[in-house]
Amino acid sequence: MSTEAFWTQVAAYNEAMWPIVTAMTVAAAFLAFRVFARPGARTDAGLKAFLSFAFAWNGIVFFLVYVKNPISTFTGVPLFILVSLLFAVDIVARKTHFRLPETVWKKALTVFWILLVFLYPIIGWPLGHVYPRTLLPMLPCPLTTFAIALVAGAAPNVDKKVLILLLPWALMALPKCFGLMDCYEDWVLFGSGLYGLVELVRNWKTRKAPAREKSWVQTRPIG
Repeated sequence: MSTEAFWTQVAAYNEAMWPIVTAMTVAAAFLAFRVFARPGARTDAGLKAFLSFAFAWNGIVFFLVYVKNPISTFTGVPLFILVSLLFAVDIVARKTHFRLPETVWKKALTVFWILLVFLYPIIGWPLGHVYPRTLLPMLPCPLTTFAIALVAGAAPNVDKKVLILLLPWALMALPKCFGLMDCYEDWVLFGSGLYGLVELVRNWKTRKAPAREKSWVQTRPIG
């Protein structure tokens, strides 16, 4: 796909779907605030339901109807649908518990990435990307950054499968950092992917250690 074709299709999506994009942006901001101010079971369920809808919407409507190219069709669609299903299942499974991290540096990074999600149009403005030819919040790339920030921030109390599925789309943004599709603002997406990868590695075995210790105590001979 040429750069002109990409931004033309993005503009067509923004002009046709701006009410839904706006509603999703407001919902995302409200739910992020809930994670910071009132974490708990209701916030978890609401955020997972929203993320499930948002990923399904982008996977089907954005990729299959408006922005059509081999990468989005054969990579973006299955990834986004799988992520949507995992968030939906986790409403019942309750593996992920969204919280603002206790560590200062991690808390700052979580807030940093989420702020950048809502600043995507402003970041693109100096690059010549003015509405409707701009990446609005809750389009696929900002949405992925939003999800990575929240899931990585909540680690290790998360469903790691979700983070694993989010990372390929984020890390594939590297060529855009160097000018592919004239989409330099996706350095935000790539940066969040690196952060998510680091947090995935750091927390990979965190939950398994207590189980091994308990098993050793139970099988230790008495006397």
